[in-house]
Amino acid sequence: MYNDPSIVLVIILAVLAGGLVKGTLGFGMPMVALPIIAFIIPPTTAMILLCAPIFLTNFLQIKFKEGVSSYRFLPMFLSLVVGLIIGARLILEIDINTITQIIAVSIIFAALVNCFGFKINNIKQNYEKIITTIIGFGSGILGGLSTFYGPPMLAYLVAVDLPKEKFVRTVSTMYFIGSFPLYGSLIYYGFATKEDLIFSLILIIPAFISQQIGTKIRDKINHKQFRNLVLFTLIVLGISLFLKTI
Repeated sequence: MYNDPSIVLVIILAVLAGGLVKGTLGFGMPMVALPIIAFIIPPTTAMILLCAPIFLTNFLQIKFKEGVSSYRFLPMFLSLVVGLIIGARLILEIDINTITQIIAVSIIFAALVNCFGFKINNIKQNYEKIITTIIGFGSGILGGLSTFYGPPMLAYLVAVDLPKEKFVRTVSTMYFIGSFPLYGSLIYYGFATKEDLIFSLILIIPAFISQQIGTKIRDKINHKQFRNLVLFTLIVLGISLFLKTI
């Protein structure tokens, strides 16, 4: 597979696109890159290839030097880890086409929710802990099957209307924490070859470059227009990927 220049080029371009969106919006690396890569190689392999780029891009946006942003969503993150471990075990029982469909539907769901942009205000802290714990666990199950544990939690974080920079740091923390049980499980269950992991490390380079570009243009463009373009692109990619499995 890695001897085919056309496949390698598509993978690199997908990571460049994912990194650019991640740098600009604070999320979107797997949602943009994974469906593109899954068009040409099995989705489980596509998941593994994004392992290192996702680790890097989220680590950079957490900004550890600035300290912990908030413990508000800790229950959601902890239940996410439990769900991911269970979901990664379930992937052994599910057909590849079904996994691809889960990815496609998740992309469409996330894009549509963010398009409508509903808001949640003045929710009591105790209720929020219960709600976010349920969302985190459900997201973990979904993520273990598809690596897309972000959409439900992302939709909630958008709905509570966090300030832009806090939103970026919270989302990055979510993806970073979730990456450990998710990719650890996939490697443990034999979905990664040595070649896949080496190529994933190489993909750090285009991911880093495009993320830095995205970060620089974040404040220089009309955020709303760019965001709408990305969401439209995600919907098109999700529908196309879903139709591919029918």
